[in-house]
Parts: sequence; structure tokens; C-alpha cells
Amino acid sequence: MEALSGPLRRWASSRLAEAFIAATRVYVELEEGYCGVALTPRWLPLRPLEPADLAPWKSTPRSLARLPQRRRTGLAAAAAVAAVNAATAAWMLETAGEPHASGIEILVGAASLAERLGIGPGDRVMMLGYMPGLAADISRRAAELVAADYEGELLAEARRRGHKALDARSREEVVKAIGRATAVVFSGSAVLDPPTFLAEVEAARRSGARLVALVGATSSFHPLVALRLGVDAVAGTLVEPSLCPRVRSTVAAGGGVHRVRGRLLHWLWRRS
Repeated sequence: MEALSGPLRRWASSRLAEAFIAATRVYVELEEGYCGVALTPRWLPLRPLEPADLAPWKSTPRSLARLPQRRRTGLAAAAAVAAVNAATAAWMLETAGEPHASGIEILVGAASLAERLGIGPGDRVMMLGYMPGLAADISRRAAELVAADYEGELLAEARRRGHKALDARSREEVVKAIGRATAVVFSGSAVLDPPTFLAEVEAARRSGARLVALVGATSSFHPLVALRLGVDAVAGTLVEPSLCPRVRSTVAAGGGVHRVRGRLLHWLWRRS
């Protein structure tokens, strides 16, 4: 909410053009044409929202950000994050120079995110929420990787690729792995379960991990959010309005932003 009262306040009261819950993600589009997406946290209770909760005629990023206080469901958290992501996209594209001044770097071409995060030989990386592309990037930099996830298919894929993989429900094993890590990288979807996420960030801090980062389309929110969550870096995806129709269709069909063909911009913010 602090970001919506500060740098994102210009879009906090924007009406929604559309919002819906699909099989794997929540999509929110502002009347100005900016869109945001968040993963549907299928490992959390997904009690349905009321139809009016996402109604364009009454909903705004501010009202969706407050929704988790009224609806104790993972869907409310996902809708809130998607709305903040849409407002963040507007801020990045409409406020010339301000994102750069805030420390946001646009990653160009085949830039290595692992390299930009400072991950390299000798690092022990704990990844909470398996991300195949980033995992491969980390492995190429000769760092040791342990991945945890709730999804059996993703755990199987991680093991096929030679990574140690833990069921995220095995809390004791996960906390032990965090304690051995020099870098802890969360999928952005981790923020949809704040108690677990904050406990894991605290475990990383207690163990002396030098890097705690949030990565992925779900974490495409303003750096102020990352600061309040206590992480050192956040890497997101910027969707230009011209690509929102493609993103909408992909999400409606059960896919994610990474499946969209077009010029998606990836960005990184690091705590100074």
C-alpha cells in the first residue's frame, strides 16, 4: 500500500478495464492500457472471490491491494499483486527518468541475470520456486543450486536437469537448505504467502546469506515493495501496453508471460 500512496499514487485510483482469474494466473488491466499478471498460488487455499471484487466499474489498484485484508484467500493476494504490477508498468513507462533514478536497470539482449545478481563460482544458491531458465543460468556460472517447489512436475524437471530438489512442504529440509545458502532466490509467487515468505527471508538473514532476491513476472512490482519485504534485489518483466492483448490471451489459455512472443523487457533493481 505504501507504493500506491507514494510513487504509484497516480494510478492507484485508475479504474480497471478488465480483471479475471485463469487456470494458473490472475490478469489485471488498467483503463490506461497497462496490465499486470500474478501466479495463482495453487498450494494455498483458493476460496473464490465475490464477482464484485474484480468488477471494473468499482475496482482500482488500491481496492485490490486491500482485498487480502477482507478475503483470506490466495486469489485475493494474486489479484493485489497483479494490480500493483500493472501500476508499476505505468510508472516505468510514463515517468521519464524516474525508474532509472530509482536504480532500475533494463537487461538488454542475453544479459545473464545470475551475473547481474553477483552469483558465481563457490556460491550455494537456494531457489524457492523452481525457475528453469534462471537455474540453468546459475549452473553455467558454476554455482551449486538447490531448488524447492510445491509442484511435482517442476521438481521432476529440476532433478532431470541435475539439480537437488526439495518438496517445499518439507519445511525442516527447506529451512536447513536456506541456512547453508550464500544466496537465496525466491520466485515472485512467494510473496503470495506472506507468513511463509517472511519467515524464509528471516532464516536467510540469520544464516548470513549475502543475497536475497525476488525474480519473475509476479515480482514485477515497484522497488519500494521489495524494500518493505526486506530483500536485496527484485527482477521483473515489463509488458508494454501494445503487448497486453497477447498477454491477456496467453493467460486466458492457461499460460504465463514467458510464453508471449514480443518485446518483453526484463529489469533488475538492487538495493544500493
